[in-house]
Amino acid sequence: MKILYISPFAPARDGIGAYTSALGMAVLGEGHDVRVVVPRLMPGSTDEVLGAIGSGPGEFVALRDVIVKWNPDVVHVQFAVAAFGTRTTRLVRLLNVLRRELRAPIVVTMHEVTRDIALLRTAGRALYRRIACCCDKVIVHTDAAFNALTDSVGVPTSRVIVIPHPSARTPAAGSTPDDLRARFGLGSARILLAFGFIHIDKGLGDLVRALGILRLSATVPVDDIRVVVAGAVRPRHGPFRAFEARDRFHLARVLCQARGHALRRHLVLTGYVPDTDIAAWFGAAEAVVLPYRRTDQSGVAALANAFGVPVLASMAGGLGEQFADSRWTFPPRSPEHLAQVLADFLSAPPHQRVTVSRPRQACDMATIAAATLDVYLTARASITEDLRRVG
Repeated sequence: MKILYISPFAPARDGIGAYTSALGMAVLGEGHDVRVVVPRLMPGSTDEVLGAIGSGPGEFVALRDVIVKWNPDVVHVQFAVAAFGTRTTRLVRLLNVLRRELRAPIVVTMHEVTRDIALLRTAGRALYRRIACCCDKVIVHTDAAFNALTDSVGVPTSRVIVIPHPSARTPAAGSTPDDLRARFGLGSARILLAFGFIHIDKGLGDLVRALGILRLSATVPVDDIRVVVAGAVRPRHGPFRAFEARDRFHLARVLCQARGHALRRHLVLTGYVPDTDIAAWFGAAEAVVLPYRRTDQSGVAALANAFGVPVLASMAGGLGEQFADSRWTFPPRSPEHLAQVLADFLSAPPHQRVTVSRPRQACDMATIAAATLDVYLTARASITEDLRRVG
């Protein structure tokens, strides 16, 4: 098959782009042909990239012509509002055009259903409904996303398929935990890792408050604990810069909160983490903390599982499914419960710190690719049957 992905893609620093790259490699390994249309062209784009969703009518027509000439057998969109930003409306327009001009099914994977809907409310539900109407099949990663789409958005259950998020591939190490401890002045501190883009929904403020509660309770010493915030605020474009500004304000408020609790020295900000440092940060961490308030799934959780690092996670969204059998969980937006989990975890001997992750969530990319290819074949068969009936 010839498969066209519409998605962020390498070299973009984007989790969805990394997912598409891994899926594309797995699909190529099965003998299929892959091309990509990206929201925005970036320097260093690979030969797989056919073009970008342009900002002008001439660019749009040129992109449509390139796609129609290549004539894919399947079009697969990897969608989240953050991934396409201001180009979401052009994405919808492109999908409508491709439905008319290609005899190919359109599939969409919706990566952040619950978070986008919670953030954008009525407008978010309308947007997701509109995109679903452009597509023959919708893939989500969690039961929470499935329920949100089929209940509040109104997408028919027959069109939505749950394919779990894959287990992560660990990047090659270019540094060691000792290198990072020396670089950031961490010495022998016990490290709690908050990894990834800084976002208001990730509950960093709740983690700081929990550490403050722990400090006042004196149940466990916190002097040697450091919360390493390994990441930066996600850059945004156009009107979506308002969301970037909101996340920057959130970070400033968290820092102010840390100072108010006399915990500022316990909070270490690294900025953007290059791939070569990822393994070392997970190797240095005593635990990865995910105090998310809203989420569908977490690539950080997948990385932690791949590196064998314990995870302390809220029960928000897909995390509640993934870590339902773990003792290191707590309700979202509850610093008090998080403080108790932190106290229990930090006091527990190493052999009791194992994180239990549901097997359903621990699929490798080959399994994900096989399930996705089955969706393509089912969607193509349905299109072929519809054309036969019309003919």
